[in-house]
Amino acid sequence: MYRHTREQLTEHDFEFIAHAIAKTRAEESAILRLAHDSESITDLLHHRRLFEQSMTTPPLFLNISSQLFFYVFVYQALEARHIANDDVVDYVAGVCVEFRSNENMWQKATTTDGKTVYLVDLLNLLGDADRHRQYVLRRYIGNVSLFLTGFFPDFIFQRCKRIGAPPLEYYERIGRSQYGTAADESFSYDESTSAVLNTLAERFIDIRSAINLYNDAYLHLNSRKFSLAMIERQAATLDDASFRQSLDL
Repeated sequence: MYRHTREQLTEHDFEFIAHAIAKTRAEESAILRLAHDSESITDLLHHRRLFEQSMTTPPLFLNISSQLFFYVFVYQALEARHIANDDVVDYVAGVCVEFRSNENMWQKATTTDGKTVYLVDLLNLLGDADRHRQYVLRRYIGNVSLFLTGFFPDFIFQRCKRIGAPPLEYYERIGRSQYGTAADESFSYDESTSAVLNTLAERFIDIRSAINLYNDAYLHLNSRKFSLAMIERQAATLDDASFRQSLDL
């Protein structure tokens, strides 16, 4: 089981969960008593009410941990496509928590003089790294690829159109490949990630598409003044079912 993100929920998170879901004081108290029962808490994290409460204006998610917010967000995004798996959600939410800061995101992709390198440069580093370092780099490259394509697809899509930069498919291929190889090596370094990494490799496009839809509909990380560009990107990069769903959100 992969529970790293869920294990970092705070007492305030549990209070938020109880307050958002419970209809009576008695129910709220009962939920709080389950706070440290991992299976019960995981079931509660599926509740749509948590997502709705975190998306209010002003945003209530400012009062909860980033672990809780991203777990709930990623779960609802994947559940809308009927592909939610709690261990996968936990891993992806952990990537979001780590990469919510640009500094953390590019920590392995910045040289000592501050120059940011590209994914191809990171791939080239694999040849000179020992096996453990290769494993760490492969997961990192996969994580960066998933985060960028999941939350910033318009940036990638428009750069491809404007200057001929690599398209989304390039990041998808890299992400799938690196996750797949890391999954094969995970038994030597972190066995709990093996099944998760395999799923990320096999369903990379489905997962990033699900995040695209919820990002576009709820987080608005991409400026809405480019809404026509967003729709163009969705039409070009989502499968038919996903694109139809995007129009309904």
